[in-house]
Amino acid sequence: MSLTLARRLFWPLAILLLVWLPPAGAAELFYLGQRIPDIHKQWRSGDYRQLREALEKVDSSQANALPRRSGEFTGPIYQRMVSPDNFRPQLNIYAPLELRQNEAREVLFELKELMRLYFDFRAKQQPYAAEALGLMSHSLRQQAILFTLTTEFWMTLSQSEQSNPVRLQGLQETKAAAAMLSSSALDYLELTQAFGRDELLLYSAELSQQLPELFVHLPADVQAQLLTRIEGLSTGHRYPQVGQDMAALLPVLQMIHQDVRTKLAQPVVPAIEAPPLDLSLPTSTQ
Repeated sequence: MSLTLARRLFWPLAILLLVWLPPAGAAELFYLGQRIPDIHKQWRSGDYRQLREALEKVDSSQANALPRRSGEFTGPIYQRMVSPDNFRPQLNIYAPLELRQNEAREVLFELKELMRLYFDFRAKQQPYAAEALGLMSHSLRQQAILFTLTTEFWMTLSQSEQSNPVRLQGLQETKAAAAMLSSSALDYLELTQAFGRDELLLYSAELSQQLPELFVHLPADVQAQLLTRIEGLSTGHRYPQVGQDMAALLPVLQMIHQDVRTKLAQPVVPAIEAPPLDLSLPTSTQ
């Protein structure tokens, strides 16, 4: 066997060893010399943080070395990164609601940081097109879960707590972040020079599934803006399949938008306060 052929065979083997084999006697996984979380278990915010820090070190020292969506050896790492199974701890109704809300917020932050790592806005064509778009799809679902948990937590607060400026600011920031992420998700559909046709078709199909869950939480004016953009994409996108996906998505979102407008038009019924509980002792009659 020639030296050149031996090197060609060694490199995939080296990747395999670096990804799958932990040090003897330790339940650890390493990727190109960096420790990463166990890909066979659900990931929480700490696991995402560990992965992000590891990949930042890898990316700073080696080009084109981040895990790939369909990579023969790195695919399982990426698939765990965007696995819906990771949402299960946040949806566990037996865990404290505030802790689940904070966990969802931290995971969303790490996902956005991973997107920064995978997106290269200086490049004319994205080197990690499929992976970056897959992270965006996953982030939409994570944002929707965070919004749901935030709303549920908000409903547990007293009227005085709901009027607290800090609470109100937190709610407004969640709404603003959801609106920005939704708008950005549509932006990527229009970047036909930066992303390949196959990647955009897959992303379009995923987006049509993920967006309604987040759309329902958005303010009515933001919904109207997104509907206008989606209608334009349904008729004017470069790729007919993307237009078909958006055309199928449009009536679903229009129905949600109409329902939101109907609810906003209804008069607000003031909450009826319960009379104070009388704990005084009854007066005795002689």
